[in-house]
Amino acid sequence: MALHLRLLQIEMYLPNVSSTSDLHRALGPLKRFCKEQDNIALSIESFDTNDRGQFSLIVAGNDKRNVEQESEHLLAWIESRINGQSLASNITWL
Repeated sequence: MALHLRLLQIEMYLPNVSSTSDLHRALGPLKRFCKEQDNIALSIESFDTNDRGQFSLIVAGNDKRNVEQESEHLLAWIESRINGQSLASNITWL
């Protein structure tokens, strides 16, 4: 049985983010969502630029197709629930 891992690296425009605490507050809904999932890991990059945020997610699973679908669902969830706009993303299989 294989374990499939998909890495999602995302940079977003996040209005009114000017510190690390602002960044964590803006991504709070995502942090709470990921905490409820047993197959998703979240890492928020250190604050660097005003109104910008970078974070990485890893989606894991035994079925490659399910991991791919969960990744797409996660991207849609982020776009609909995080107040901001995706600027760049990199999605790769590990």
